[in-house]
Amino acid sequence: MKILIKRESLKKAISSVIGVVDKKLTMPILGHILIDKEGNALKLTATNLEAQITSTANVIEANSFESTAVSGRKFYEIIRSLDSKDIELTTVKDQLVIKTTNSIYKISTLPVNDFPLFESSDETEKFTINQEKLLTLLNKTHFSMAQQDVRFYLNGLLLETEPNKIKAIATDGHRLAASETSVEKKQLNITSSIVPRKAIQELIRLLDNKDDVRAEIGTNSICFTFNNLSFITKLIDGKFPDYNRVIPTNTEINIQLNSLALKPSLQRVSILANEKFKGIRLETTGDTLDLSSENPEQEQANETIPLQKKVKKIVVGFNVSYLIDAVSSCDGNQVCLSLNDENSSALITSPEDKDTKYVVMPMRL
Repeated sequence: MKILIKRESLKKAISSVIGVVDKKLTMPILGHILIDKEGNALKLTATNLEAQITSTANVIEANSFESTAVSGRKFYEIIRSLDSKDIELTTVKDQLVIKTTNSIYKISTLPVNDFPLFESSDETEKFTINQEKLLTLLNKTHFSMAQQDVRFYLNGLLLETEPNKIKAIATDGHRLAASETSVEKKQLNITSSIVPRKAIQELIRLLDNKDDVRAEIGTNSICFTFNNLSFITKLIDGKFPDYNRVIPTNTEINIQLNSLALKPSLQRVSILANEKFKGIRLETTGDTLDLSSENPEQEQANETIPLQKKVKKIVVGFNVSYLIDAVSSCDGNQVCLSLNDENSSALITSPEDKDTKYVVMPMRL
């Protein structure tokens, strides 16, 4: 009734699932990790009822092992702090015994029948994508997701599939990020899935190499399989807004800027912006762009950036944090800030990445 396993292998498997172990302990079992033996591998599963992660680790030696559920935090902290190369796991009655050459730990367990495993969902589409490509897609868009918005469908990221491509769109009602990338499957059906914010953040944490990810989209869940783990999350049941309507087209004013000059200027000017509203003023004066901010203490900041070509005079206000996020996520050293007038949203793009667009709404100062 024991398993012998490399500490590093076990530590990696626990680290993969610990992100969805429930910290609030709404139900005691949700603070636990389910431990199973499957062939010559140890299988660990954790869930918070919204998402479920299963990770496997190869074992050195395995006899019969009875499935059990142990406190995720305690199990993680013990394995992480041990310095032994090999670890022996044994189930004895209602305890898991963790043994090394110099130490023994006994943790209480809960019945495995209480553990709420996800039920399989009807599959509507599946595709394979390189981990690096998926991570890049998420990193370019996730920061625009809403946080605890009453419009629950904004508290997540929209994943759309089309023939030969996948799109990621996020908006909090004040800004929008949209990006797309190609996938190998050319006959991909058109689907729309809103993945919850926490699931996207966890997925970003788990993606770490160039191997492929297999994605299976169901009617009410989506599953990502990679790196010896399976990550399933429920989808948000709602209708995402028509994002194409808010992306400016045929803009009259197109300001070409060097992002290596723009980003640090935005960061410096933001220091004296109103801490609550984070508003800054952008003003074009022919061949320069003036950035300015002020706060209730009557402190002021002003910076001037030379433009590559003259543009029409305009004065407009934006949330500086939104501008910094967008500019930081653009590829290359050039960005284009496009808009029509003082009341229109700004479109931020990079000539080196035509598949990504950022939209920032103006604000009154």
